[in-house]
Amino acid sequence: MNEPSRPPLRVDGVLFAWAANVLLVTAGVFLGSMSGANLLLLNLTVLGGALLAGLLTGLWVRARAAIHAFLGGLLSAPILALWILPNTNWRYALLSGALCAVGGILMEIRERSLRS
Repeated sequence: MNEPSRPPLRVDGVLFAWAANVLLVTAGVFLGSMSGANLLLLNLTVLGGALLAGLLTGLWVRARAAIHAFLGGLLSAPILALWILPNTNWRYALLSGALCAVGGILMEIRERSLRS
């Protein structure tokens, strides 16, 4: 009946997720725009960068990776939409934040399966 207590949220974990998402999505925009007119490659690099940011956040914080990646990813959405993504694209900014959270969820599932 006694559930183990969860560790508290770490501010550095949320900041890591925020910074990783902004950096990797910016790198995705840069690399994708170098491909010329290939819109699919631009989309894959941007969204892949967000997923990678969530995975890296999970490696960084170890415990409660999903909530750290969720908070950091969605806090980065305004920065991405207003300054990084072309044409003030709020859809991709929110999708990047959500994929950052998915990466954190995947790492948390992996950590829990290793502990069991």
